[in-house]
Amino acid sequence: MGSAIAHNLLADGLDLIVHDRDAQRCSALVAAGARAAAELCDLADADVVITSLPNDEIVSNLVFARDGLIDVLKTDAVHISMSTISPGLSRRMAEDHAHSGQGYVAAPVLGNPDLAAARKLFVLASGEAATVARVTPLLARLGQQVFDLGENAAAANLMKLAGNVLTAQTLQGMGEVIALLRKAGVDPHRAFAVLTGSLFDGKVHKTYGGKIVEERYSPPGMTAPLAVKDLRLALAEAEVAGVPMPTASLVHDRLVALVARGWAALDWSALGALAAADAGLPLMLDAAAR
Repeated sequence: MGSAIAHNLLADGLDLIVHDRDAQRCSALVAAGARAAAELCDLADADVVITSLPNDEIVSNLVFARDGLIDVLKTDAVHISMSTISPGLSRRMAEDHAHSGQGYVAAPVLGNPDLAAARKLFVLASGEAATVARVTPLLARLGQQVFDLGENAAAANLMKLAGNVLTAQTLQGMGEVIALLRKAGVDPHRAFAVLTGSLFDGKVHKTYGGKIVEERYSPPGMTAPLAVKDLRLALAEAEVAGVPMPTASLVHDRLVALVARGWAALDWSALGALAAADAGLPLMLDAAAR
């Protein structure tokens, strides 16, 4: 996701400094015109820093460590966190950046790497109003719409988790229905056409339902372990708020089963493969996933 976003910013002619744990991705961006940051201190003069990282631990280590992001950023610089992380961590980053005279905007996105490359993401932004307004023109370059969720920095992160819960539940439902129809002898492509051509024509049904029908789970847009993490974070928030989420709990366990089966490298839409396997249907998974 971060690589696609960076390529789009370079295409817009912005001066970009990049860092990635994957040296090959960083090299591709440098070849496209970016400058490489060998250390965080190379970001000391940056006006805006965008992070797109997989989990709370990695984000925390980057931001709060000695000589981490808060230490190296200049006063009035803005950190835009596009990572899918816990609302609590987002809230803490907002407070610590503010204490250091820096801005912070939570801006996770709804979408996948393909949508990122096509600038079709939906950006969820929250943070101090003036700071959000300052970076909204930049965020607008990355997607088709920016949703302002107010000054509570944690709001965008909770909204992102809620979106992923709904997506996961839809994947589980599509997987079960397609498995039922396949086993009953209905052609899955015809079934998919009927479903998505009638009452179930949403983006998630069409995009991920197509992957389930075609058993196209690799390369992944989001791997199963990341989806497990996202539902775990959502369920933790629900527990604190006193909101039972039995369906989300079930789908979380299905994702855990997906990983336990050895399919951790597959897209989370492989919930469809799990439903098919449980129904005793033959699978045509990538050799790499076996």
